[in-house]
This record gives sequence, structure tokens and C-alpha cells, in this order.
Amino acid sequence: MVLVTDELRVHLHYTMRGSYPLRLLDVLFCTERAYFVEYDYLTPVDLLFGSPDRRAAAFASRVVEEGVPAALETAEQVETQPYDALDGVDIHSGGRVGRPKITARPRAGAETTVRVHGQFDAAPFEEALRSAVDGHDVTVRRRDGFGF
Repeated sequence: MVLVTDELRVHLHYTMRGSYPLRLLDVLFCTERAYFVEYDYLTPVDLLFGSPDRRAAAFASRVVEEGVPAALETAEQVETQPYDALDGVDIHSGGRVGRPKITARPRAGAETTVRVHGQFDAAPFEEALRSAVDGHDVTVRRRDGFGF
């Protein structure tokens, strides 16, 4: 997690979703909306040779050096969740064997869940996220377990 600029309040770095191929994402919590930015697909060979770490680091550098708009332009796919349409965000601990997960719950439509593969400390993330959505009717909850 990185706090970056006035526009980008919280950057959740190095998350994944899907099964095969895995999709590599970062979640950018900006002033009025969250972006789930999918920037690469991963195969078992990628995982074997450690390329997710390098690809995630390159994307994070782009966000910091070039800004959010430039990073969004390079994405494979971007899902936007405006805070006014978001009911809440759940932070799942992952339990003893699982990875932490973040689930965005819109008021209408499907939830978006990502597994966190980068370094993650739930307490400061929760505090920063609460600050990012302050002034919007968005509930932030920390939950134990897998987060099915």
C-alpha cells in the first residue's frame, strides 16, 4: 500500500484475480472513485520465473512517476467504482492459510474481489481507506477468514 498524491489517496499494489490465466491488478483509491486496473495476464510459466513481481513493480513505478491517467492508458482493462455507487469495501484477513482479499460491494451490480499478493498490513490500509472514502456513504469493514 502506498499513499501517493492528493488525487491518488491509496494505492493497493500487486493483487490478482481469476484462476487461469491469473490477472494482475492494482487498486487505485482516488478522491472520488476506485479503479481496479488490470495490467497483465499471468501463466504458470510467469509464476515459475517470478515475472509477476517485476511486472507489478513496473506498474507501480508508472503510477508514481507518470500519474494515474498515464497508468490507466496502459491498462488491459479498468473497472471503475465511483464511491457514490459503492456500498462498502470488505478487507478479509485470509485466515491462516489464505491470502488477504479486498471486496468492493457496489449498491447495484456484481462485487469485485482481488487477492493481495504484495506486502499488506490490514490496520494501516483500513485507516487509509477510511480516510479516502470519508464524506461518502461507504462502509469499510475488516473481516476474518477467506472472504468467499
